[in-house]
Amino acid sequence: MEIQNNDRIKQLSVRYVKGELSEGEMDELKRWRDERAEHEELFRNVVSMERLESGIRRFVKTPEQQELEWNRILSRTVRKKRRSRKMVWMRYAALFILPLLVGGIVYFSWDTARETGPEMISPRIVPGVSIAELVLPDGTKVMLDREMDRALEEGVRNSGDTLNYTEVASGRVQDSCEIYHTLRVPRGGEYTLVLADGTTVYLNAESELRFPKQFRGKNRKVYLTGEGYFDVQRNEKQPFIVEAQQVEVRVLGTSFGVRAYTKEENVLTTLIQGRVNVEADGQQVELNPGQQADFNRGNDRLTVAEVDVEQYVGWKDGRLVFDNKPLEFILEELGRWYSFDVFYTNKELKEIPYSLNIKKHEDIAHVLKFIERTGKVKFEVNKNTIIVK
Repeated sequence: MEIQNNDRIKQLSVRYVKGELSEGEMDELKRWRDERAEHEELFRNVVSMERLESGIRRFVKTPEQQELEWNRILSRTVRKKRRSRKMVWMRYAALFILPLLVGGIVYFSWDTARETGPEMISPRIVPGVSIAELVLPDGTKVMLDREMDRALEEGVRNSGDTLNYTEVASGRVQDSCEIYHTLRVPRGGEYTLVLADGTTVYLNAESELRFPKQFRGKNRKVYLTGEGYFDVQRNEKQPFIVEAQQVEVRVLGTSFGVRAYTKEENVLTTLIQGRVNVEADGQQVELNPGQQADFNRGNDRLTVAEVDVEQYVGWKDGRLVFDNKPLEFILEELGRWYSFDVFYTNKELKEIPYSLNIKKHEDIAHVLKFIERTGKVKFEVNKNTIIVK
């Protein structure tokens, strides 16, 4: 049964991505997927494409939405300076808008204009790539990248930029035990992992996920350090749990992001669809779509707020989004992806607020040149270090 000739299966696949399937429909889709290996492969391809398209659609805004967004950024970031007349016409630009320059604010939309003039960035500073390290139970380390396409062991295969696990029948007593693997993504990297239950995990740079090769227990539990985006395969009988820096996120099947870097005080859980339960230090909250749970490890407080989810999960769809963030935070994030260090000649420069929405594979030289046009900072590059002055 070809998926392209089966409207019912296409409908179920799209609704699966949106988290709208009933338990009966989930069973129907699973039966079709289990019929043949080709069905499972087609399903994953369709789901991946639908998720990609839905992610891209989140960045497409109507003129009315762009007007509201402009006013929101303007009211929050322009406090002491009046707008110049030059700014008035810029707010009416459509999807191919040039950067909005207001004091210390820069806003990138879908495409940015290309700067002319000499390159200011060393060729060593380039966007990240799909690369990771898989650590097996015996300590063996396997380097993974886009060029690697082969089976690593039974039920484990790397293809392109994705490490795939599939269910393996349990035929021995020891097979009932969970065997853990660890996937590590370095600075300047990203990788996609498909777990044995069909859950897809997108790992950001400087992140690590420890997970069972096969889920055998009452729960499907994984351990995260860094940042990950989870599209969880629904299973009401076996909850999915993410443990990350004192925070436990429990779901049955949904899409959400978790940010839990060791050096950061706050652990953030951002919900895209469905519902999740977040527990930390004896406190517990339930999130609705568009909400974020913030656990501050410094004061042990767990709070919930409505957020613009693109800022926190846009990286998964190929965008880096910042809204009124200090320059220090922005350059730290860019440095994690582009693998560069930062040195400030004046600490006060760290606090200048900017708003950016750029492609992950944008030339870093163009990004820095646009920021320089605000007249607030200058950049100098020394090998792999960006000097802010």
